[in-house]
Amino acid sequence: MINLNTAEQSVVRAIASLREPHNQKYLEFIQSQVDETKAKLVKADDMVLIHRLQGRAEAFEDLLKAVEDAVRVLNRA
Repeated sequence: MINLNTAEQSVVRAIASLREPHNQKYLEFIQSQVDETKAKLVKADDMVLIHRLQGRAEAFEDLLKAVEDAVRVLNRA
């Protein structure tokens, strides 16, 4: 989980800017990585690989959640 409450305002603004229409390709790319990682996870049979893929998926999902949360954090400030 990415804690934006302790991040500098400039960092929060940069993350929030990913929601702007001209940055939509970045979010689509991150989402495609989540989807690809989850597809690999379904087929994985090695526990080490499963743990790596779980961590990777969680990291990408945390980033997407941070983008959503950044706007809320900025509105509170």
